[in-house]
Amino acid sequence: MGVLVATTDSDDQLVLLAERLPQLVWFTRPDGYHDYFNRRWYTLTGMTAEECRGQGWRSAIHADDRSHVDMRWREALAAGESYEAQYRLRRADGTYCWVLSRGLAHRDPEGRITRWFGTCTNIDAQKRAEGALAQLEEQHRLALEAANLGTWSIDLATGVTTCDTTTCALMLIPPERRNGIPLEEIYGQIHPDDREIMRKRIAEATAPDADGHYEVFYRVTLADGALRWIRSRGKAFFEGEGSGRKAVRLSGVLSDNTHQHVLEEAQQLLTRELNHRVKNLFAIANGMVSLTARTAKDPKEMATALRGRLSALSRAHELVQPPTVGSLHSGGELLLGYLIEAVLAPYFETHKDHIRIEGPPIRVGSQTTTALALVFHELATNAAKHGCLSVHEGHLVIHWTLEGGQVRLDWTETGGPSIETPPGFQGFGHQLTQRSIAGQLGGTLEREWRHEGLCAHMTFPLDRLAG
Repeated sequence: MGVLVATTDSDDQLVLLAERLPQLVWFTRPDGYHDYFNRRWYTLTGMTAEECRGQGWRSAIHADDRSHVDMRWREALAAGESYEAQYRLRRADGTYCWVLSRGLAHRDPEGRITRWFGTCTNIDAQKRAEGALAQLEEQHRLALEAANLGTWSIDLATGVTTCDTTTCALMLIPPERRNGIPLEEIYGQIHPDDREIMRKRIAEATAPDADGHYEVFYRVTLADGALRWIRSRGKAFFEGEGSGRKAVRLSGVLSDNTHQHVLEEAQQLLTRELNHRVKNLFAIANGMVSLTARTAKDPKEMATALRGRLSALSRAHELVQPPTVGSLHSGGELLLGYLIEAVLAPYFETHKDHIRIEGPPIRVGSQTTTALALVFHELATNAAKHGCLSVHEGHLVIHWTLEGGQVRLDWTETGGPSIETPPGFQGFGHQLTQRSIAGQLGGTLEREWRHEGLCAHMTFPLDRLAG
C-alpha cells in the first residue's frame, strides 16, 4: 500500500478512495514533495515507496520527457494552479507507456495550499492511434503532392467551400481564403462556357437518388490569357434514408489536366490528319491508274509511268516523317530544297554537274509535301523523256525567290532537244501538275515553251506552302 502519514480521518478516507480508483494516484505536500502513490503506481512501475518518495518518482519518466514535466510542475507550484502533463512512464518490464497526469491543489479556509492531489491516466492506446493517424495523414499528403492533387470540400447547406493550398494555386484562389470561399465565387473562377456543366455535375452527384459520384472537366483562364484544364473528382455524402435522404457535403480532389488534354487533342488531330492523308493517297493512286491507262501507248509504258509516279508518292510520304541526324531539315522542318533534291535524286547520277537548285530556305508543310513531290516528279519525268535530262549535255536550273508572302519558282531547262512547237497533246502529267498547283497549293503554273527548252513558272502563297 502507498505510504502516507495519516493525520485526520479525511486523509484515511482519501487513501481508501485512492486505492480503489482504476488510475494511478499520487499526493504531495504543499511544497510539491511526493509522499504518496497508490498500489497501482507501484504495480505498474515496479518501484518501491522509498524509491518514489520526494523526487525519486521522476526516474520512471522517460529521459526525453523529464524537462517538460519538471517545467510544468514548477509552473503549477508557483502559480498554485492546476497541473497537467503528458509523458512516457516506464513499466516494470522496462517498456514505456504514455500517461496523462493531472493535479489539483487543496486549500484551507484561509486559501493556503495544504496538499496536492493528482492522477495518472494511461493514454498509450490513444497516443498510438494519434501516431498512426499522423503517419497516415503524412502519407496522404505526400501522395497528394506527388500526384499534384488538390483537395476541396463543399458544405452544401451553406455553399461554403474549403480547399488546400494546391487547389488554391490551381484555381487562382488567394490562400488566405481557402477555408471559406462561397461556391458562387468558385464558379466565377471557371471559364464561362464551362460553368453550366459544373453546376449540372454537382446537381447530378447530390440528387437524393444519386450514387454520389462526381467528375467534371473545366477550364480556368490564367493571368496571361492561357487556359488551364482542370479535372475534378469527388463523392457526395448523404444523411437520412429513403425520401428524406439529402446530400450534406461534396468532397474530392482536382488536378491540372492541361498537358494530358493537349496530348489527347494532338492525338485526335493526328488521327484525323492521317485518315485524310490516306484517303487522298488512295484517291490520287486511283486517278493515276485510270488516267495512265488511258494515255499510255502500251502496258510497258503504263507500268513504267505508274511506277515512277507511285515512287514519288512514297518519297513524299517519307519526307513528312520526323527528321534524322544528317538530313537537310532545318530545326526539324522540311525545306523546299530538300524536297526537290529528294525527288530528283535518281537524276543526279547522270547529270550531277548539270542540275542546280537554289533559293532561300522555305519550310514545306506536311499538307503540301505530296502535291509538290508529284509536280516535281512529273516535270523531271518529262525532262528525262523529252527535255534537258534526256541528253548528257542538258542543264536544269530550279530557282525560287520570296517576295511579299509569295513564292516564285522557275524550272528552267536548257541544252536539251530544241523545241520547234509546243506539244499539242496534254496527258495525265499535265493535268496532275495543274490540279496539284491550283487545287491543293492555291498557286499558278505557266509553261513557256522556249526553243532551248521548257521554262515553267510557278507561284505559291507562302502560308499555303507551309501549311
